[in-house]
Amino acid sequence: MSSQFTEASSVTEKSSLAAAQLPQALRRRNTIETWAFLIPGILFQLTWGWFPLVMSFILSFTDGKLIRSDQFVGFDNYRHLLTDTLVSDTYYNTLVYSGLGLVLTFALPIIVAIFIMEMPKKIVYLMMFLWFLPLSGITSLILTKYFYDPHYGLYQYIFVNLLHLPPQKFLSDPHLVMFWIVFPSVLFFGPGLLYMATLQGIPTSYFEASEVEGAGFWRKIWTITLPRLRPIIYLSLLFAIVGALQPFDAPQILTGGNPPESRTSMMYVFDLIKQFRFSDAAALSTLTFVISMGLAALFRLVFKDDPDA
Repeated sequence: MSSQFTEASSVTEKSSLAAAQLPQALRRRNTIETWAFLIPGILFQLTWGWFPLVMSFILSFTDGKLIRSDQFVGFDNYRHLLTDTLVSDTYYNTLVYSGLGLVLTFALPIIVAIFIMEMPKKIVYLMMFLWFLPLSGITSLILTKYFYDPHYGLYQYIFVNLLHLPPQKFLSDPHLVMFWIVFPSVLFFGPGLLYMATLQGIPTSYFEASEVEGAGFWRKIWTITLPRLRPIIYLSLLFAIVGALQPFDAPQILTGGNPPESRTSMMYVFDLIKQFRFSDAAALSTLTFVISMGLAALFRLVFKDDPDA
């Protein structure tokens, strides 16, 4: 009898020990699986993100010569940039691009998405499909460049044959070139799909309850729609601010820097690299990065007390 009791106690102790070790084994396995997924992403970010950033920062304080070892020159490259009129001109063009971009590709899609969601379901699904067309950014820009052709482009046909307006210069107009560069972003790169997906997630019971209380169209937008969109709006605005000083693809593909009013700071960096002025290019890139991060930090500081920011 006692031997059976001892054997039963031994089995119970082993079961308790195994039960105690089970959470440890699960935690160890979860940790291994977590790092197995994280390590490739971390290595990719370090290799293609932070390493070039650090090397560019170091290069900005040297003379950047390829034929011999780099010589430390302190802040000479930055002082040279501050006296370069092309830097101020390209930064001005970049600010114009950024301002138009925030209005056309950030604010306008919010308004468009809200009004589209009030339309029949078929139109809503059609617009979501058009906004989500699987076209790469480069492909869209090349297609847009043909649309802007002053002789046989689609936009010229619309202006002249349908609207009976004078022929437009489009990308050759120094006064409106930035507007025409930003305009395609509304169709191809705007966050409209993100806003529409968020709007679809708002329970219809909220709108039905507000209608029972006598709320009109604008009142529902102000009290229900916009508050629900706030987290997405803040996130989109933060990304827009970070990328505001880094436009390159659209102006480079559509104009190539001609007229000069379409030349942005990142295009000037590209030109400096082609001229083998690597240290100046690194200094301008670093300066742009610092300004972008400063704007992002200012944004976070202004909205630090907002739980949705």
